[in-house]
Amino acid sequence: MLPIPDSVAASLRKRLSQALLLLAALPVCAPLHALSNDRQQPIHIDADRMVADKLKGYSHYLGNVLITQGSLRVEADEVYIYVVDGELDKLIILGQPAKLQQLPDNSEDLVHSRARRMEYFVNRNRLLLLRDAEVWQGANRFSGDHIEYDTLNSRVSARANGEDGGRIRAVIIPGKTGADDSP
Repeated sequence: MLPIPDSVAASLRKRLSQALLLLAALPVCAPLHALSNDRQQPIHIDADRMVADKLKGYSHYLGNVLITQGSLRVEADEVYIYVVDGELDKLIILGQPAKLQQLPDNSEDLVHSRARRMEYFVNRNRLLLLRDAEVWQGANRFSGDHIEYDTLNSRVSARANGEDGGRIRAVIIPGKTGADDSP
């Protein structure tokens, strides 16, 4: 494994923390905010293997990847972390499906998301959930083949796979988030 300078590691930890918190910020039916103290918690990454290429600016975590930070939990088969000029540029999270959950400040119910592929573009403030994407909190859920979240403006859009005639689906329980955290 190649050594990473302390300044780059600190910047990576800060930006990774922000990116992972934003992954959980997908609204189910209203904007949500992750637990305030999650950002100050240490980031833990466990995986079967890790490959880093400092010259190409990426690290690749493989096999049973688990990332935790406070209430945030990410489970994936693979995670790619890309760094440009010492700053986090992009995260790619892959799984069958990849899963993410986090507890927002304004709720007792966890926000869950899953997709076969999640991509977070830091400089463009965009999070994509691709292929069999779903976000839910309690009994409220939102699903489609492609969910895009503008993290700067808190806007979400979804579409189904046009090839198979699929559709997006939303289930909203009025007046409460529900108690069912199962997919």
